Amino acid sequence: MKKKNIIITFLVGIVCIMAIAYASFSQTLNITGSAAIDSTWNIKITNVSTKNIVGDATKAFEPVVSDTSVTFKTNLIQPGDSMTYSVTITNAGTIDAKVGSIEKTESQNPAIIFSTTGINENDLLKAGETQTFDVTVAYNQNVTSQPEEMSKTLTVKLNYVQNS
Repeated sequence: MKKKNIIITFLVGIVCIMAIAYASFSQTLNITGSAAIDSTWNIKITNVSTKNIVGDATKAFEPVVSDTSVTFKTNLIQPGDSMTYSVTITNAGTIDAKVGSIEKTESQNPAIIFSTTGINENDLLKAGETQTFDVTVAYNQNVTSQPEEMSKTLTVKLNYVQNS
């Protein structure tokens, strides 16, 4: 019985020594931090101007601009008339972008030709840069009869996505 008491006392002593050692070597570890996103997405059309007029073409109204779309209405008098607009788009944000898609309304009129040049899908527009492209509205010179629809409003919309 004396041996059992000595072994139990010895084991209790070892457990106490281990508890004291663990307590002396352990400490609380505090990790703190913070994060902030400091980037902006700001792409918009900043200027639309008339670049070239052929024949008797005139503007029916000034182009209507939203952030990434522009609407044109041009008066075309006879085959061969056209008007070209220069459109400037600016990336005033801090994130590089690229053209995801270019949406153009279709004229549904064989007498009206609507085209864009100087911009393509996947074109890069880096932060702080501008890009200029042209939009041409033309009276098809190959038309042989007067179309039923004499007027059409046309819109170009640029869909930008983050450049990865």
